[in-house]
Amino acid sequence: MRYGIFSDVHSNLEAFSAILQCYQNEKIDQFIFLGDIVGYGASPNEAIARLKALNSVCLAGNHDWAVADRINGDSFNAYARQALDWTRVIVDNESKHFLSTLRLFYEADSFICAHGSLEKPETFRYLLSIKDARENFRILKKQILFVGHTHQMRVYIRASGAIAYDTDMVIRLNSDTQYIVNVGSVGQPRDRDRRSCICIYDDREKIIELKRVAYNIEAAADRITQAGLPELLAARLYVGY
Repeated sequence: MRYGIFSDVHSNLEAFSAILQCYQNEKIDQFIFLGDIVGYGASPNEAIARLKALNSVCLAGNHDWAVADRINGDSFNAYARQALDWTRVIVDNESKHFLSTLRLFYEADSFICAHGSLEKPETFRYLLSIKDARENFRILKKQILFVGHTHQMRVYIRASGAIAYDTDMVIRLNSDTQYIVNVGSVGQPRDRDRRSCICIYDDREKIIELKRVAYNIEAAADRITQAGLPELLAARLYVGY
């Protein structure tokens, strides 16, 4: 199987369209979305419609559940909260129902997926450091954990008890090694690279490939400002942070 794994679209229709076009050349058997189809951006209903049409495995992100009133969003920063309040008004009832049905985990033979962390997934913890990785490796029963949430593409590896970063964009799996793969963000990268992030996992060839995809940032930013959302949410798309 070839899996197309991606996360954190955040209502950025231009970025979402670009990565789906990229995936068309990758012979993907199954798509897996790791959460946060909404939030920050200005096209929530359109992004949800594209996701539903993809027939993807879909997980819940904190923004998804906040819009669906499954969590309250009190921990969001001011800009995220403004976008949350706007999105709650804009999304239609069918879209809100879809968000409310999203689950926290997806599990296959060799891997498991979550939005942010295996630890208390319903609280959407961030996995940002070696220390965080160590806690997740401690409870990881599969070879691979795929996550998003931080908007930063990153790979942690554990071999012979030691944990380290792997900065390669193509990871060839070793049978005696575990991996935590943060697939980054489609719609709002925060690792100083403004291009969208995607991941491809080939479980036959035992290869994980991370890719960056350029998209029409100006159009996405214009949608945000025209919708009356905070200008910061448009400006940060240009710098990838």
